[in-house]
Amino acid sequence: MTQPDVLIQVLEILKNSVEFAEVESDFHAKVPVVFCRDVASGLMCKVSAGNDVAYLTTNHLAALARLEPRLVPLVLAFRHWANLCHIDCQAEGGIPSYSLSLMVIFFLQQRAKPILPVYLGNW
Repeated sequence: MTQPDVLIQVLEILKNSVEFAEVESDFHAKVPVVFCRDVASGLMCKVSAGNDVAYLTTNHLAALARLEPRLVPLVLAFRHWANLCHIDCQAEGGIPSYSLSLMVIFFLQQRAKPILPVYLGNW
């Protein structure tokens, strides 16, 4: 199957599911995506195909979160702050959400006593 075919199937599955609401697609974006909102949690979800960088970034964030349990709450708080300040919408010139996560990771790596491992030395 091609990536567009996969996304079209995902779109149909999510539209027919009672677990997701506000299901929309943007197939003309730089990275085609399907948006939906999880009814139970209210969290927004973006599904794309073939975005290897996003996949690798997510795996890296998950590995760091297993090392440091404070990482996820800090990232969520920072992302919430960015949302309140309206600087988190990349389509409107804001900061991508993964960049906010990377800022928190950088901060935790650059402390006097690093909380997360530093790979390339101190800044």
